[in-house]
Amino acid sequence: MKSVRSVGVCALLALLAACGGNTPAPEPSPSAPPPVSLDLKSVSAPEDTELGLALDLSNEGRELREVVVRVRVGSLRGGDPAPKMKEKKEGGGWRSVALEKDGKGFTGTYRIDLPRGDTLRFVGITPRVKPRIEGDELPVDVTVLDGSRTLARERHAVRPATLALISDTPDKQPAPLGRGTWTEVTYTVVNHSLTAYPQAKVRADFMACTVHAPVPQPCSGAEAHGVSEDLRVQYYDGARWKDVSASDGASLLAGVFMPLGELPADSERAFRLRFTGTGELDGESALLTLDAWVVGQAAGASKGSMDQAPNVTFALR
Repeated sequence: MKSVRSVGVCALLALLAACGGNTPAPEPSPSAPPPVSLDLKSVSAPEDTELGLALDLSNEGRELREVVVRVRVGSLRGGDPAPKMKEKKEGGGWRSVALEKDGKGFTGTYRIDLPRGDTLRFVGITPRVKPRIEGDELPVDVTVLDGSRTLARERHAVRPATLALISDTPDKQPAPLGRGTWTEVTYTVVNHSLTAYPQAKVRADFMACTVHAPVPQPCSGAEAHGVSEDLRVQYYDGARWKDVSASDGASLLAGVFMPLGELPADSERAFRLRFTGTGELDGESALLTLDAWVVGQAAGASKGSMDQAPNVTFALR
C-alpha cells in the first residue's frame, strides 16, 4: 500500500510539472486605461478679471475617494506675482487653494471625491498681472491623480480681459418714445491692459419687436427688426450732447458708432448715450432692445479687440 501511495504522489507531481508548474508565469496584460475623462471649458465673460474654468469629469468606474486635482497656472511674463485661485463643486461654495511657485508658473492642489458618473467642478483664477494686448494667454494644466496614477490630464489657455463694456442701466424700464423725452443709458468702459487704445468707439444697435412671451424677452431672431435709423441718438462727449447718425444699413456693421477717443492703459471711464423717437418707429413694436459693444485696436496690436455689454430692453407701451 505504501508503495502504491508513493507512486501516486510521484505521478501527481509529474502531472503538475507537465501542466506548467516549472514554466515561467505569463506576462501581465496591459492595464486598461483609467475610466476617468476630463474636459476643460472657459466660463469667463470677456470683461471678467477673474478667469473661470469648468472641469467636466466623467468616471465610468467605481467611486474614488480623495483623488488629487493639480492645477498649474503659467505666467504671462517672468517675475509675475502669484495669482489667486479657488475651487468649488457644482452648487457648492468656494474654497481657496494655496499656490506654490514652480519653474514657469504656480501650482495648487486639492482633493475631491469622484463618484461614478458625471461630476462638474469649477476653478476661479484671478491673475495679479495685466495683459499687454489682446491675445495674451495664461496656460493652465489640470491633472487628476489617484495616488501616483494619472487618471486624466487636460491643458487649456485663458485670456485675461482687455477691453470691457459694463452696463449701468437697469433692464425692463419704460422708454417713452415719440413724446419729446430722452431715455439715457450709461456704461463703464474699462481698459484692463497695459497698452493704450488710441481710437476706441462704442457701437450701438437698436432692435424692436412685439411681445408674445408671458415674460418679455430681448428682441432677437426673425421677429426683431433694426430701428437704429428710426431713432435720434446722442452721446455725451464730456461737455455737451452730440448727435450721431446710423451707418449704412447694408453694411455688416449697421448701427451707430460713437467715438471714445484714447483709452489710456489700465483705466476706466463713464460713457453716456441717449435716444428718442422720430415718429418713424413701427406702431406695433412694444419692446426695444439695445445691444452695445466697445471696439478698438491697442497700440502695436495686429488685430482689434471688442466686448459686448449685456443687452438692455425697454418697454415702449
